[in-house]
Amino acid sequence: MNKILIIEDSIEIRENTAEILELNGFHVCTAENGSAGYNLAKNYMPDIILCDIMMPETDGREFLRLVKADNIINQTPIIFFSAGTSQDLQKELIDTKNAYLKKPFSEFELLLVINNGLNKIKNHSNHNHTFSTDH
Repeated sequence: MNKILIIEDSIEIRENTAEILELNGFHVCTAENGSAGYNLAKNYMPDIILCDIMMPETDGREFLRLVKADNIINQTPIIFFSAGTSQDLQKELIDTKNAYLKKPFSEFELLLVINNGLNKIKNHSNHNHTFSTDH
């Protein structure tokens, strides 16, 4: 069972997203901000992290900075999601192993980006390719 960490300050979005993923066979852990998410990621070792960009306290940009500096979790793919961020910020956050999902997203879109990420991780371990964005 694949493990997914959701970092989202909106309890409604966090719980709804977790429920969708759990109903589709994923093991889910959640955090309300990037700082709590970073601490959970180091212990939980998720296969993929879903992270909101715009959050109080530790936002997506700061969370990415923490992850990149951590040798334990810095290869974990991150799917950033937000209701509205600039193209420049999206480009700054998204590299070859990360992706972006615009809020609001449908269950189909969520599962598609998760499964694409998991397939690319699997291909990376089998063929030494990197996770790249499809969105």
